[in-house]
Amino acid sequence: MINPVLGRELRERMRTGRAFVVLGVFLALLILTVYLVYQGRETTGLIQVDLASQTQLGRELFEWVLFVMLVLVLFFVPGLTAGAIAGERERQTLLPLQVTLLRPRSILIGKVLAGMSFLVLLIVAAVPVTIVAYLLGGIRIIDGLKGLGAVCLVAVLLTTMIASLSTFTRRVQTATLLAYGFTALLVLIGPLLYLTLGVADRSTGTDLRNPPAVLLAVNPVAVVADVTAGVNLSGEGNPLRWASQSLVEARANNDDSWFAWFPPDDIGARFRLLDRDPGGFPAWAVGTIGLFVLAVAMAWLAVRRLRTPAEVER
Repeated sequence: MINPVLGRELRERMRTGRAFVVLGVFLALLILTVYLVYQGRETTGLIQVDLASQTQLGRELFEWVLFVMLVLVLFFVPGLTAGAIAGERERQTLLPLQVTLLRPRSILIGKVLAGMSFLVLLIVAAVPVTIVAYLLGGIRIIDGLKGLGAVCLVAVLLTTMIASLSTFTRRVQTATLLAYGFTALLVLIGPLLYLTLGVADRSTGTDLRNPPAVLLAVNPVAVVADVTAGVNLSGEGNPLRWASQSLVEARANNDDSWFAWFPPDDIGARFRLLDRDPGGFPAWAVGTIGLFVLAVAMAWLAVRRLRTPAEVER
């Protein structure tokens, strides 16, 4: 049986024209990305008939499309999910929902699945755009599936966080502002801390700037970049490659450890929380675990905020 909250949300969402407008804008921006990347290569005279140049163009198109898709997901999720619970509270429909036999986690799961179903529709609709890169070469089918899967994974975790955050506000406007602020903080806080600690490290000696590399790994962009770009590609061309190269350099400066701090220093052992050999966790796994723990903690707090008679009486 379908979750009743999910069923109601799907009917309401797809009966309005807003969903089709969002879908159209999403696809239009992806198509524009393909056009601009192709035109940029053509203007600089880099498009040639040899196979190597064609496959390089296909890989670059794929990575640019995935990056723009990720940016759009980070932009659309707060707008589509911020009012999940706050909207019910503002319309005074949350109390009738709470006195039903639904458990708090069922309400939250229904809201999360409703937001995710629309995001999955957007990503599936974008598959034909990524096929253009596949036809040019440079990527395999498994690469495309891994890239789209990474974007879906980020979308699931972010939707859970934003829906959980919505339980702590009473107005949709406030929830939307908090959602966008939280998303910006989630993307920027790690790199900012890494740069700040790097400056502090460099100012106290002549060693390398090597704060814990985990600060860069626990990031939605880092998860998609590590799955997509890999470590054997040049750091030039697009943001995903730059992010992937930054992860490789940050880990290399810490003796292939995600959690070590100042490993060349004499006091490095005091800050070495957990060492990993070169064959340890990849960046996408570290980032996914960190985001998953944060999403579970926020969901637990949201469930406690949504306590219902059904939860207490059963």
